[in-house]
Amino acid sequence: MNEQAITDEKVAKALEPLSDILLVLDKVKNRIEAVKGVDKDGKLETGEPKQKNLLDFMRVDKSDILSNFFSNFWRKLNDPTGYKFFKISDIDMEAVAKKLQSALDNPTPEGNKLLDALEMKHDNKQKKQDMETKPELQQGKANEDTKPAYRYNVDDIDWNTAHKFGLNRELLEKNGQLDKLLKGYKSDTIFKIEGNFEGLSLKGDARLSLRQVENKIVIRTHGIRHKAPLESPFYGHQFTREDKENLIKTGNMGRVAELTNKQGVTVKSLISLDKYTKEPVSYPLEWIKINDKFGGVKLSKDQKQELMEGKPVLVEGMVNTKTGELFSQTLQFSADDRKIVFAGNKETLSNEQQLTRIIPSVFRDRQLSEKEQELLKEGKAIYLEDLVNKDQNRLYSGYAFYNEQKGKVDFSFQKPQLENQLEQVLGNANENRKQRQASAQNETSKQAARNTVTTNAQEKKTPSSRPKLH
Repeated sequence: MNEQAITDEKVAKALEPLSDILLVLDKVKNRIEAVKGVDKDGKLETGEPKQKNLLDFMRVDKSDILSNFFSNFWRKLNDPTGYKFFKISDIDMEAVAKKLQSALDNPTPEGNKLLDALEMKHDNKQKKQDMETKPELQQGKANEDTKPAYRYNVDDIDWNTAHKFGLNRELLEKNGQLDKLLKGYKSDTIFKIEGNFEGLSLKGDARLSLRQVENKIVIRTHGIRHKAPLESPFYGHQFTREDKENLIKTGNMGRVAELTNKQGVTVKSLISLDKYTKEPVSYPLEWIKINDKFGGVKLSKDQKQELMEGKPVLVEGMVNTKTGELFSQTLQFSADDRKIVFAGNKETLSNEQQLTRIIPSVFRDRQLSEKEQELLKEGKAIYLEDLVNKDQNRLYSGYAFYNEQKGKVDFSFQKPQLENQLEQVLGNANENRKQRQASAQNETSKQAARNTVTTNAQEKKTPSSRPKLH
């Protein structure tokens, strides 16, 4: 089933910035700087608002509740009254910072309006009341403030249309997917979709996501593909041969692409393949924040910059938190996972990374519980009772399990032997890789032999340039 929007298939996704940079005015220094964070002593860490320092600055996520974010940030500062804060887009950071500084150095009515418009206001009276609140109430308020914010409102979802495809709020809540969808993520569970909408018939397995269309939120489906659609342009980007090879081999394109959104604005983004559906997905550069450390290793500026650009970066001496052992691995930012992941050829990754088991929420018209789906993901078999046959005239029972050879959930009346399944699949992959390597080496040897024969033949035909001895 191809990707479908449950309401309007022709509505294009908008690539909109979801985060801003925080600028600060130190009232004593009377200077505009960019915020890096707050240290353990409650002191504000700042830097010069230059584009080259962009990776070091704190970002304000637009999907968060701004007042909650600022309240939490405000509490961490020792003396917040000594500062004024301004929220701006990182694209215009340097230019806006200069205008704000100019407005401070040379006050004008226009400059004052600009300062007032961009300033993030905070209620000092409320802060004073918070400080006087009982500790247990204050802690409760803090916990309330740090609750994850949602990008979408559950009451705005078009549930009437969703019902036509067998989807409802209770089902999404039961599977633990509603929370992910409301935060703007895709479901990490596969749903069986079947129904008709305005003459369009849909049937198949798909991941779900939410999209805003006019004044309502619609459920969007992402069908499982057998092949990644890389021949067609993706938001104006035409995939090169190298792009396709990287996406198919590692899941990540490995470089920055300039995509054009529906407003005609160019957005620099990274591109990866959805590990479940094989559809290309993008993630704008301005949303990416690379931490200073990964796996206990401090990343250099060059490493952070390369990760920001989607390139694979080898990091040595990382610590395995479970065993305490040191290891080295290539890292890469995934637009699909929206974070740094272990990168490399899929055949050379660990077993857990190498095989992604896609588990549907419904199997043979039977709704699978969250626990049952988890067991199947772990490679275990589950016993299902009283399944109904296709003719709807008898019941049967048996075992559901993930068939590694077929790459899908399968059924058996007898309890399947799963112990050697994974090893067999990995063994086949390793054997295939060895065969390809041997074939490549053989071809190299043949080419070398051909070159040698050609060279010898040329030497025989070419007269010597040295003078003959008499």
